[in-house]
Amino acid sequence: MNNNPHSYTDEEANRVAYLIAGYIRNTLTKAEHEELDDWVNASDRSMKLFEDLTDEQNIEANLQMMKKTPSERIFQELQQSGRFEKPKRRKSRLGWISAAAVAIVFLGVFAVWRYAGTASSQSSQVQVVKNDVLQPGGNRATLTLPNGSVIDLAGAKKGGLPSVGALNISKRDDQSLVYGQGSNANDAELMHILTTPVGGQYQVTLYDNTKVWLNAESILRYPAVFTGNERKVELSGEAYFEVAYNAGSPFKVILADSDTITVLGTHFNVQAYPGEKEKTVTLAEGKVLMQHDKDKALLAPGMQAAIRNNTLTSTGNVDIEAATGWKDGLFVFHDAPIKQIMSQVARWYNAKIIYQAEIKQEFNATIKRSEPLEKLLHLLQLNGHVQFKIENNIIYVYP
Repeated sequence: MNNNPHSYTDEEANRVAYLIAGYIRNTLTKAEHEELDDWVNASDRSMKLFEDLTDEQNIEANLQMMKKTPSERIFQELQQSGRFEKPKRRKSRLGWISAAAVAIVFLGVFAVWRYAGTASSQSSQVQVVKNDVLQPGGNRATLTLPNGSVIDLAGAKKGGLPSVGALNISKRDDQSLVYGQGSNANDAELMHILTTPVGGQYQVTLYDNTKVWLNAESILRYPAVFTGNERKVELSGEAYFEVAYNAGSPFKVILADSDTITVLGTHFNVQAYPGEKEKTVTLAEGKVLMQHDKDKALLAPGMQAAIRNNTLTSTGNVDIEAATGWKDGLFVFHDAPIKQIMSQVARWYNAKIIYQAEIKQEFNATIKRSEPLEKLLHLLQLNGHVQFKIENNIIYVYP
């Protein structure tokens, strides 16, 4: 696509309209989804246009409006003028998006791009009084060994770790730790603690080949070797698990208050930060049994269990992408309240948040976690319902 965000062609408008329409209907291939992501993140204006055109309320309102107009005729005219064509090679079990919705998406893209050629951006800038401390987080963690020694993994060299005795533990790259075979059963009693600070994240492959992604300000406690008829770890904070299947040894994640997650082999996200009002378990693949006191919830893919006010509930058809996007280096906000967003921002950028008023508006955005804080806040400001000021390590939130 055109690298100049202020210069567009009809061909580019056609392509972006097709990608956004496919996103709405969930018919994009992986390559097309990546192409759309690149376009969305290329500029603030692209992000704002994408959010507007994919907002469910906007789509519904425009569809209602177009019911009063000959939408099929509009679509045919667009095709005849060469401004929109269905890709000849595209195959989809869901079928093509309706002519009315296509017209809405195309006209929205085309109108905004044409308007951009004659009008300057009206988006406001984030007020920065002083900021030389709030930077994006990175791959940082410490490993505490049974003898009490602490290894700074960010500073450790790649390869086998020192001071771990006969244990086969190595730093694979800048972001992951691997427990290999070769340790003996006596090591099962040796508990290790992987800790990420505010603004830190890390991965670990446990002895049984279970993979764990640890988010910022989290603690994972686990044995060097799993033995017996169960595999048990303890978590405070947030982590994504890809559990290696073993029918004879269920995998258990123990949270505060003895809340327990039991699985055989599955992929799921756990959010259980101390001080938060709610703990959640979101299941991507497999099955999970969540237990709180005497209450239990069996989850299937796409379901989420939540503990709030000492009550366990479960819901289906939840937003998996929003719950797990952090693992892939993304902030994913879908109809998210500002306090939920800023709690993630605070942990990743090591910031303190001060609210100057209540913000009731919900937000939609997908933003790379590597982005500078000013850009992230600026993208959130584009909807016109919130303003930010940065001063040292404090982010002030205004209506």
